[in-house]
Amino acid sequence: MARSRLAVVAVMLLVVVSTGGVAASAPAQTVAPTERQGLQNDTASLGPGQSAALQAENCSFPVEVTDATGETVTIEEEPDRVVALGASVAQTMWAIDAEETVVGLPTGYTTAYLNGSQNRTNVLGANMNPIVENIVDLEPDVVLAANIIDEDDVETLRDNGFTVVHFEEASSITDVADKTRLTGQLVGACEGAATVADAMNATVEEVRASATDGENPTVYYAMGGGWTAGPDTFIGDVIATAGGDNVAAAADIRTYGEISEEVITNEQPDWIVVPEGRELPKSPAINATTAVRNDQIVRVNANFISQPGPRVTEPLQELSAAFNPDGASATQTVTETERDAVTTESDGGATDAPTTEAPTTDSGSGFGPGFGPVAALLALLASGLLARRR
Repeated sequence: MARSRLAVVAVMLLVVVSTGGVAASAPAQTVAPTERQGLQNDTASLGPGQSAALQAENCSFPVEVTDATGETVTIEEEPDRVVALGASVAQTMWAIDAEETVVGLPTGYTTAYLNGSQNRTNVLGANMNPIVENIVDLEPDVVLAANIIDEDDVETLRDNGFTVVHFEEASSITDVADKTRLTGQLVGACEGAATVADAMNATVEEVRASATDGENPTVYYAMGGGWTAGPDTFIGDVIATAGGDNVAAAADIRTYGEISEEVITNEQPDWIVVPEGRELPKSPAINATTAVRNDQIVRVNANFISQPGPRVTEPLQELSAAFNPDGASATQTVTETERDAVTTESDGGATDAPTTEAPTTDSGSGFGPGFGPVAALLALLASGLLARRR
C-alpha cells in the first residue's frame, strides 16, 4: 500500500516540476457507497434523460459511504461549503454545476481553466499536503479528498473535526464517470452529475465504435522524466479506448513506471502522446521511432489527461481522431459549456484550454521547472514518505 502510494505521488511530482503548479490529482477517484450502489447499477441501462431523472429523484440526505480508507462516512445534509482537495475533484464540481459551493481548492495552473477558481482559497501545498490552517478557516461542511492525498493527512483533517470522503483510485474512464455520479450524490447535485456521466459514457461508446474499424497502432505516452502510464491506469484506458496498443505493456509496466529506450526501440511506437507544455524526449531511440519519422505526435491538454475528471473525454476524442481519422467520434465534449468561459484573472491569462507552454515559475519545492531535478526530487520524496510510514 505504501509502495503503491509512493509511486503515484512520485508520478504527480513530475506534474509539479514540469508545469510549475500544484500537482494534478491523478490517477484517482471513486467511492463505494454502502447504501446507494443499486442506484448506479439501475442507471447503467437507462437513456441519458431517464438516468438523470432517476438519480435526481433519489438524491437525498443523509448519504452514507465507505471511502478508500475503509471509513464509513455520513453526510447528514446537503453541504453548503465544500473543500475540493484535488484538482480533479474541483474539475468534477464545476462540471456538475456545483462550483458555487466550493470554498477551497488547489489554485494555480491545474485549475486555472475553471472559471472563478482563482477566487477560492488554496488548500493544497506544493508537495500535495493539505494546508490544514486554510481548511480550518474555511469551515467546510465536507472535504472531498482525491486519492493522491495521503491517508495520514486525511486522518489529520478528521482529527480536526471535519467530515472527509477519501476517493478510491480510478483505473478507467468508467471509474471516472462513476466518481462523477457519486460526487453528485455527496453534494446534492445528482441530476447534473448523472447528465455529465451519461454523456461521458456515450462518448466512450462512440469512440470505441470508431476504433473497431481500424488497426490498433502502438502508442507511447511520454509523461515526462522517462515515465509512462501503463494499461491499468485511467490514462492507459484512454489510449486503449481510442484504439491504441500501449507499449508500456511490453515493459511490464501496468500502472506508472520508467520505460527503457530498449523497449521503445523494439516496439517502434506508431504514435507518441505528449502532454502540452512538455518537450518531446530527445534520444536516438525516440528519434528513430515510426512516430517521429512520420511526424505522428499528439499533444494533449496536460490537465485533462492527468486529472481523472469529466474532461478526460477531450484527449480521448483527440486520440481517437488521430488513430482513426476515417471514423473518429464527433461527439461534443460534455464539459464544453458557456459557463466554462475564457479565464483571464491569473496564470498569465489562462483560458479554458491552457496554453501549450506551462508557467515557468518555481513550484515552491526548492527546484526550478523542467526535468533536470526529477531524480533528486523523487529521492527526497521517497525518503520523506518512507520515514512517515515507519
